[in-house]
Amino acid sequence: AATAASLAGEERRGRALALVMGGMSIGTVIGVPVGVLLADHVGWRGTLWLITGLGAVAIAGIVLALPRLEAAPPPPLRERARILARRPVAAIAGVSLIAGVTSLGLYTYLAPFLADAGGIDGTLGAMWAWGLGGVAGSLLIGRIVDRTGRPYAVVTVVLLLLCLSHLLLPVAARATWVLAVPLVVWGATGWALQVPQQHQLIAARPDQAPVAVSLNSSAVYLGSALGSALGGVTLAAGVAPADLPYWTGALVAVGLVLHLVLVRMPRSADAEEEAGRNARTPESVTAGE
Repeated sequence: AATAASLAGEERRGRALALVMGGMSIGTVIGVPVGVLLADHVGWRGTLWLITGLGAVAIAGIVLALPRLEAAPPPPLRERARILARRPVAAIAGVSLIAGVTSLGLYTYLAPFLADAGGIDGTLGAMWAWGLGGVAGSLLIGRIVDRTGRPYAVVTVVLLLLCLSHLLLPVAARATWVLAVPLVVWGATGWALQVPQQHQLIAARPDQAPVAVSLNSSAVYLGSALGSALGGVTLAAGVAPADLPYWTGALVAVGLVLHLVLVRMPRSADAEEEAGRNARTPESVTAGE
């Protein structure tokens, strides 16, 4: 993601990040069922050989087409922790963690939720609605970020829509034909969120963009694991599966508050350090007097 953003430049950074996320969402939505269909005809070994072939094509593309970029040496673990401890990075990663807990965590329990909330047996249609929304959201969000130039505002709107989609799920499940709407919105916002999040992190730490983006990715997948675990604990405690979206929606609201209060529009690390130096210079003290 950091490489794509660097190659694209600031004006097309959102579209570059969206293309990366689009590949991930398409792999989840289309790759999984296609892989299952292929496995029925050529076996699972044949499917994995196809994946190996696609990987070889990708490696060839990197070797032949990707320009050489100067990369900073990987920082030690202590430096990574220091980067994460800075307020913009920590707050953005925290929002991504919460989004992972809520979006991918709830997705783990889609089947019991549908059965309990609407008496729906089977998840194929719901998975397609959620997944197609995810593909559309991850591909379109880049243009929105680039055109507006305001990733902070985009994250605010996306989190608000993600919260509303979760809260509407139990109500919509009672009328199957309405259920597709919050499912599509949930998938679109859940996948779209990380593009403006990465955009903000690169702006906050342009000197360590790869590390900041990688920390954000770690937060997303840690959140998905925690969400699955917490969902199981919540159900074991006696919460009805139909009520799970209320819990995740409330947690998204917490993430929205965290975003509004602690993130704001981050300034680059260089700008912050320069501002700090200026505030301590004798000239600035004299000017203040």
